[in-house]
Amino acid sequence: MDRWSWQSKTTKAAEEKKSHIPSVRLYNGDDKTEFDKGSLEITTHRIIWNDGRRGIELPLKLVVRVDSVEATFTKSAKVVLTLSPPDHARDPGPVQTSKYDFVKLSFLKGGHLDAKALLVSLLSEKRWDKGVVAMKGPSSLMGGGLVHIERQIESSRAETDQSLNAAFRDIDALMDKGKEMVALAERITVKLSEKADSPGGDETLELKSHLLSIGISNPVTRETHGTGTKYHASLGDELARMLRAPLQQCGGVMSVSEVYCRYNRARGVALVSPEDVVNACKTLTPAHHGMELKRFSSGVLVVEGDNFNSVMRTMVDTITKNTCVSALTLSSIMAIPLMLARERLMAGEQHGLLCRDETEEGIFFYKNLFVEEPRG
Repeated sequence: MDRWSWQSKTTKAAEEKKSHIPSVRLYNGDDKTEFDKGSLEITTHRIIWNDGRRGIELPLKLVVRVDSVEATFTKSAKVVLTLSPPDHARDPGPVQTSKYDFVKLSFLKGGHLDAKALLVSLLSEKRWDKGVVAMKGPSSLMGGGLVHIERQIESSRAETDQSLNAAFRDIDALMDKGKEMVALAERITVKLSEKADSPGGDETLELKSHLLSIGISNPVTRETHGTGTKYHASLGDELARMLRAPLQQCGGVMSVSEVYCRYNRARGVALVSPEDVVNACKTLTPAHHGMELKRFSSGVLVVEGDNFNSVMRTMVDTITKNTCVSALTLSSIMAIPLMLARERLMAGEQHGLLCRDETEEGIFFYKNLFVEEPRG
């Protein structure tokens, strides 16, 4: 115990608290001491014992070895610290001399293994020798004052502007190339259209569809077509031209969310907001565009082609071949989203084409045998 000194209230340089363990008893070698049932605090530099009335500390630099003793039925677990000889110029402590070169820490409520592992780690780091690392070399902000700082800020801003200008030049060049590719695709499409009736027409039409999927050249913008109703009407015309083929592939009905995604993908960087897409869809009419915006009973907005009767007839034929279908089955068979499959079945029921059967396994729709499906 002659290596222990009374606790100093001053924190050492670069010292950090690592652990706090209650109910720890101190031994001077194998002998019990009066330091019983205090709290043990382990820092990067010291081991501190304190019971609220008094405190003592042991510098970690004096610890040369850490061992542990497991608990028995009559004895608590302990950590044994083997110590180096005490310093001659040490601070005063509770014991002046001791015949032992080790002390024991008795952990009455456990935690001895964690304490041992922590102590071994701290002894390998030897933070008490490192102290505060001095900053090498003069600071880049020292010696120049405010003028030097302003010059650094101005230099950084100039470098940022240069990088942004280079990036935007690359984007402009990419957009110019994209416009050239779209224009080339349109010229090829026109030539292919003249040969659509020739042998190999299917391959020609497929190539044409791929070329059209490249994108929209000269998309409608507020700068070129004004604002308000005129802008939305122009968007609607462009949207109808773009949707004509995809709408047929989707069976005549497409959700507005899917319309939004397809439209903006075709426009490239000239994106439009969801609100503008909805307003553009509101301008669609069957007479002029061959499609219109409709709202299902559930509130879902869709763009529907003018071939409603054909869509219903195809659905009824599909149900007839399969006897009955659920929304999930129809979605899988017709390759349409589940939401649209459910809405189509509901629309067919509302028009008297279908009837439902609600079972424990779900809702199944059958062809209504008492009416004829619409002809068209």
